[in-house]
Amino acid sequence: MSQLRIETARLLITEFDESMAECVHINSLDEDTLRFVPDEVFATVQEAHDAITFLITCYGDTASPLVYPVLLQSGENIGYVQAVPLADEWEVGYHIAAKHTGNGYASEAVDGFLPVIMRKLGIERIWGICRADNAASRRVLEKCGFSLASQTVGDYHGEVHELCKYLWTVKQA
Repeated sequence: MSQLRIETARLLITEFDESMAECVHINSLDEDTLRFVPDEVFATVQEAHDAITFLITCYGDTASPLVYPVLLQSGENIGYVQAVPLADEWEVGYHIAAKHTGNGYASEAVDGFLPVIMRKLGIERIWGICRADNAASRRVLEKCGFSLASQTVGDYHGEVHELCKYLWTVKQA
């Protein structure tokens, strides 16, 4: 795959580089990350650096997660957006650091990301899966045009939770 670069009105979505380790570490420490995606918390800058190094090796490999930093147009790293393989399908994921939430950045990032990544992957549908009690994530998915496909109880990061599974298809766009 060629290098990804998406510009929206306020954001830039591009590829990670190792210089982003400190921002990734800091952005991962907020309460929502600890609660909703504990496997994406990096206790040290070195842990974040190691994760970034791995993620960089995944670019171009459609069997691995494709994770991209979300930057403000000023260059400040405020989170990430990702496409993660689920057997023969894909799931979108995203996180915006706590000090930047409530500004519509997650929705803007997902809206900009979906058509580009889906075209690159050659797919026509993508899932958005979140805990039912993650109201902010549910709002992002609904705002971006995902449809609630099911609500079920299941494993989420090693714990049992009520889950919402949303679907977005190219035909909906």
